[in-house]
Amino acid sequence: MPRDRKPTKAEFLLTHPLCCFCGGRRPAVERDHAPARIVFRGKQGPDEFEFPACAECNRAMALSEQVTAFYIRSIDQTYDQLDAEEYSKLIRGIVNNAPEALPYQGRSRPPAIYTRFVAPDAGERTVSIPEVAKRHFELFGTKMLYAMYYRVTGNLASSSLRRLVVWAQAGTPAADQVRYNASQWFDDLQVATRPNVDHGNQFRYQTGHNAAHGYLGLHMSFGEAFVYFCVLGPAREMVRLRPKPELYQTIKILGDRIKIRKP
Repeated sequence: MPRDRKPTKAEFLLTHPLCCFCGGRRPAVERDHAPARIVFRGKQGPDEFEFPACAECNRAMALSEQVTAFYIRSIDQTYDQLDAEEYSKLIRGIVNNAPEALPYQGRSRPPAIYTRFVAPDAGERTVSIPEVAKRHFELFGTKMLYAMYYRVTGNLASSSLRRLVVWAQAGTPAADQVRYNASQWFDDLQVATRPNVDHGNQFRYQTGHNAAHGYLGLHMSFGEAFVYFCVLGPAREMVRLRPKPELYQTIKILGDRIKIRKP
């Protein structure tokens, strides 16, 4: 196959036969994008970020990717990603599929930790992010963590691991803490040869993998909206951390759990 030719779907699945989002419990039938293309302007994400997925995990992620894309477009302080037509489609999609994840303005409700104006001319329209939306953000980060674990190590994430997924809104003290924690982590790890990849300013990431100890660290930023710090490592060692990181769960299980839980 010529070096500049993208593999066909059949060729890709022949090389990657198992879903990397459920630990290979099911065969891969899709060439899934992580981050999802819906996050990027014109759905033009980086081509090299494609991963093998089963239909169940792919469907379980769709709503969380839609919700996260909406908030990335809404919160990004540069507003470079705010295309009116795409943004309107995102809003309509969430209104139809996950209205409970939309930001709210009710001052009688307790404010969330993360608040920001949703548009440049928002004035007094400060909004709060509901808890269910935050669960979607966490699932979005978890999918990225499993994908990058597969990309860097060539192995499938499994039940022998625990996961830590922390996100914060850019421009907040929490985001500064996330970046500080990431800097401490990557000082202690072998950092990938291309640790910082800039897709415009829409997606930047850094990975660090310690093969001897089995840890993978992932630091990501999405425009001026969100920053993430994620770790996947041996369950027997990560259990000592406080708060205790969650045990590995498949993307399908985590996605179904969000649908069952009501805000």
